[in-house]
Amino acid sequence: MATGTADGQVVTPDWMPIEPVAIDGVRVKEIRPVATSTGYLTEIFREEWELDAEPVGQVFQRTLYPGAVTGWHAHAVTTDRLFCCVGSVRISLFDGRKASPTFGAVWHKIIGPLRPAVIIIPPGIWHGVVSIGPETAVLLNLVDKAYAYDQPDHWRLPPDTDHIPYKLV
Repeated sequence: MATGTADGQVVTPDWMPIEPVAIDGVRVKEIRPVATSTGYLTEIFREEWELDAEPVGQVFQRTLYPGAVTGWHAHAVTTDRLFCCVGSVRISLFDGRKASPTFGAVWHKIIGPLRPAVIIIPPGIWHGVVSIGPETAVLLNLVDKAYAYDQPDHWRLPPDTDHIPYKLV
């Protein structure tokens, strides 16, 4: 047998990923769809999962055409909770919080109905989404604070900005 490097454990015995989140405060809950006689039921968010202690102030859906890129965006006070229910997306995060122990870290996760997960993104973390499948993706966001039409808590950078060490495009 050739010598090499042995793989480390990547899943638990019940096939849940072992994947440390590289950004402080970000939470990921892998979710298992439940087979029913008519299809599948997938829970998206439950208070007792204790992913965060924030309320749900608004739920909205975002569609992304194949290959679409949202660009980088962050919030000063809003917590995002992202869930992809149709298609597949790659969510990329950059920790822009100077006081964070993971300041400057970049992290990615691919999610969709075949591997559902909810990703909790605290304020101050830049995030961008790329639709990576051949179909239109549908992304749900269960924010803790509803969108303020008169003073949006939304800060933007282009997908290829030099301020983040990862290009979304």
